[in-house]
Amino acid sequence: MALQLNKQQLSQIKQQLSATREESHLVIFKSVAKQGGYMHMITDYNTFEQLKNSRPNIEMEIVRDIIPVTDNLAYWAVAQDTAGHMDPKDQNMQQVAMDIEQYTNKVLKENKLPENKLPEA
Repeated sequence: MALQLNKQQLSQIKQQLSATREESHLVIFKSVAKQGGYMHMITDYNTFEQLKNSRPNIEMEIVRDIIPVTDNLAYWAVAQDTAGHMDPKDQNMQQVAMDIEQYTNKVLKENKLPENKLPEA
């Protein structure tokens, strides 16, 4: 994992995540494919509602509402934010995508949910 945060940075990010709960809390939702597979994802509640309404043909359900702010969630948030500001052609994009997957799985594990299966390298 490429992400490195010191204790102060980690504390600041966790405080920011806690503060944003007032606007829209984070949830873990399950997206089920027609072929039977599924994937867990993390997003804020408002985005979940927008996704669900814009994709009525995809089954989505919240499996953990108001997830706790942990170190792993903070790392996930940093990886998500980093990816959102990167050029998709950036040579580091693949590493950031792997960071997102790994921290997503750590958050899932903390919330006693099955991990997503990572693609074979």
